[in-house]
Amino acid sequence: MMSKRTIPLRLLSRHLVAVALDLFLSGVAIYAAYLTAYGYPRVNYVPNLGAKFIGFGAATLLTYVIFKPYRGSWRYVSLPDLRSIAVASFFTMVLYTVGMFLLSRGEGFPRSVVVLGFIYMVIGLVGARLAYRMFVERVIHFPSLWGGVKREMTPVLLYGFSGSAESFIRSTRRDGNNKFAIVGIIDDTDRNVGRTIQGIKVLGQLSALEGIRSKLSNRGIDVSELIVTQPRLDKEHLAKVVEMATALAIKVSRLPDPSGMASLTSNSLMQPRPIELGDLLERPEVNTDVAGVASMIEGKVVLATGAGGSIGSELSRQIATFQPRRLIVTDNSEFHLYTLDKELRQQHPDIDIVTRVVDVRDRSRVASTFAEFQPDVVFHAAALKHVPLMEENPLEAVKTNILGTKNVADAAVATKVSIFVLISTDKAVNPTNIMGATKRSAEAYCQSLDVTTETTQFKTVRFGNVLGSNGSVVPRFEEQIAAGGPVTVTHPDIVRFFMTIPEAVRLVLQASAHAIGHLDERGKIMVLDMGKPVRIASLAERMIQLAGFRPRIDIDIVFTGLRPGEKLYEELFDPNEIAEKRTDEGYVVASPRVIDRPLVERTLEELKACAEREDLERTLELLHHIVPEYRRLDPTEQPMSSTNLSEL
Repeated sequence: MMSKRTIPLRLLSRHLVAVALDLFLSGVAIYAAYLTAYGYPRVNYVPNLGAKFIGFGAATLLTYVIFKPYRGSWRYVSLPDLRSIAVASFFTMVLYTVGMFLLSRGEGFPRSVVVLGFIYMVIGLVGARLAYRMFVERVIHFPSLWGGVKREMTPVLLYGFSGSAESFIRSTRRDGNNKFAIVGIIDDTDRNVGRTIQGIKVLGQLSALEGIRSKLSNRGIDVSELIVTQPRLDKEHLAKVVEMATALAIKVSRLPDPSGMASLTSNSLMQPRPIELGDLLERPEVNTDVAGVASMIEGKVVLATGAGGSIGSELSRQIATFQPRRLIVTDNSEFHLYTLDKELRQQHPDIDIVTRVVDVRDRSRVASTFAEFQPDVVFHAAALKHVPLMEENPLEAVKTNILGTKNVADAAVATKVSIFVLISTDKAVNPTNIMGATKRSAEAYCQSLDVTTETTQFKTVRFGNVLGSNGSVVPRFEEQIAAGGPVTVTHPDIVRFFMTIPEAVRLVLQASAHAIGHLDERGKIMVLDMGKPVRIASLAERMIQLAGFRPRIDIDIVFTGLRPGEKLYEELFDPNEIAEKRTDEGYVVASPRVIDRPLVERTLEELKACAEREDLERTLELLHHIVPEYRRLDPTEQPMSSTNLSEL
């Protein structure tokens, strides 16, 4: 093991070598200045030339003690280092000039030596450093100069003639552990073809990718990866890049957004990351109102149900970033709670995290938890959401999604919670399955409370599918692709709304924060702008491509037929609901019918009794009373189109 004394000694030896080299180069610079001023051989007869050299050396050493230009790394020399050298050289010549006039009244000291000495000194010191950097970067870490690519390196192409490309090329040359051999650049701007960045040539446009790869292959260079260097490339263009590259069995990755990096001039390698499905979703950009969300959460006691699930866990993570006074995470899964609790405590050691195993069906357990912690804000994410599974277990969906929601909402009223947010789904609109009908019932109960309860605001946020959530198509597709296929899709025309889990949660928080205090929005529902609906078959194709395979060639796609209760098109609004206003915050406020609170409470009490005695027939009858639009869907009967908020 290296001792503590060895490190400073090694650094000291490096500094001494650097100072010695700089003194030598400075000496050469001042001799060159005198040689230029006097000419040869007259320079050899300059009075006291040796003493002048000693004086110059002393001035140089004094300047180095003050400005320490030797501390800059020669390998990573940059503009700040060059400025430091110029300043040190300037003050060296000032000190030397003052010394010459004080000691010899400037005898044998032409004024031109001052200017020439400064120029030669800067050229020598800067030139030496640049030469060393070029040697390291272009000879040691630039294998293509030797006529090929090292076997252990991966030949890659870059997409995009940009500053990020230049930074990435530099970072690969600086990093001794770099495994990328950049053999060319692809760019779709005509004028950039043939130009170079750091010696790397733009070989052509994306449309010529196959030919470019073929030419490189003939030279023994087998390109296996294309790195997108444009961090803000639009999603449609990115999808085209992925499609064309994967068709040639070329993996596609991208550089991280510079805004999320500490520094583009960092000495560490900018690591490309795989293209993610969320990168290809066509969605409007929404700026998060950080201040608004912070005012809702900061310093408050916040409770989340279903915190172990996909949405609930991400809600908990994002809530923790806004510094609540206490965060209570609840779920009926001890494993998921343990995993989340461990993560939150590691990431946010300064926040009071409370973990409780709570089943929302257990009314007394819910009530005691609320009474113990007296939350200010509640996010209710606990639900059973798998559509086909709930078709087979309808009473369980009723017990959790309706009666569980009632338990949590009633506890919120009893403890005078300020804000209650229900996480809902687009499947609650014109429901054709048990899951959707139970979620619409939960919406209806929370709406009735919202218009009749003064102490608590009940907010319902409705949105579509989220990528990667438990039970969604994305994990299933990933498993099928990993197994070599086929990927199964129910229908070639089935479409769904999608967004990423973090984005959905951000919009939930934002919509909830904006709705606080808006009494005119009581009883209304906030519907997140999900962007354009996505064909599931296209989603499967994209996922196959992102995995590096070719759809229907390497991995097949098989259509299995619609399942019970499954729609071709999901809807965000009921025909009787009015989308009152289109906001710029990523959601729309909808006005559905509001059921009278006493009526819905009586119905839910009877529903509870029926569910407990396993009376399925009567339970379904009561469900139809609460949600008259609910009907089991014949697979041949499908809505004509889906709703797109951008069309409102």
